[in-house]
Amino acid sequence: MFSSESFLRCATCIHALTLVTVVGACSDSADGDAVQSQLVGRAFLLESSEGFTPVENTNVRVNFEETQFGFYAGCNSHSGEYSVCGDELCVESLGSTEIGCAPELHAQDQWLAGFMTARPGLSLDGPRLTLSGAEATLEFLDREVADPDRALTGVVWNIDTFVEGDAASNFPLQVPPTVSFDADGSVRIFTTCNMGGGEYIQRGQELSLSGIAYTEEGCGASGSAAADTHVQQVLTDGTLALEIEANRLTLMRGDIGLSATAD
Repeated sequence: MFSSESFLRCATCIHALTLVTVVGACSDSADGDAVQSQLVGRAFLLESSEGFTPVENTNVRVNFEETQFGFYAGCNSHSGEYSVCGDELCVESLGSTEIGCAPELHAQDQWLAGFMTARPGLSLDGPRLTLSGAEATLEFLDREVADPDRALTGVVWNIDTFVEGDAASNFPLQVPPTVSFDADGSVRIFTTCNMGGGEYIQRGQELSLSGIAYTEEGCGASGSAAADTHVQQVLTDGTLALEIEANRLTLMRGDIGLSATAD
């Protein structure tokens, strides 16, 4: 019911985590530990709600690691330590990035932060997670069920994020660069200025490229020399780290990389 969230929302910036609220720790129980172990490594997307109406075109996502909980709802990322206390979600502390957003998104973040730190009831039934508080009940569905990972092949990946070191940026482009991987082991690349291609082999979370060659056209008004250079630096012979989550592909060659979404 919601669009997938962006890999990175801002250009060449890193936001400090700011503590926004702290609540008392709570004691664990055997039942809480069992539920918490089932949450580790999972993300859930809001499917329906009572008493809360999400801002239009936003997707409320919650994430659980061994001791870290986080949520994202289209503005700032929130995270902190948590435990499952019996049948309640107990968040010890919750911090937030400090990205400037529209007032309604800030208000939504504030409401969700208050809800999450008020020890809502927690129920997990297979892929479905329910958080219930005094004011609202939020029903979530496991991200892998709600928005499955796409296959590498058979789609066109539109490159929209350029990663270098700890910074991510995008360029104002009339037409985005693209990359597509065919089932026969060939790869096709468009840099906004040039066409390229070669061969690839996927081995789990690694992608090996070979025989990559590009045309040598100049960049006109519809292209970008910076985007062209970055794409060619990343998509050249060698091995890249590959990650696909939902409809987003990330390819990293050391500390430079690309992120793209599927059509």
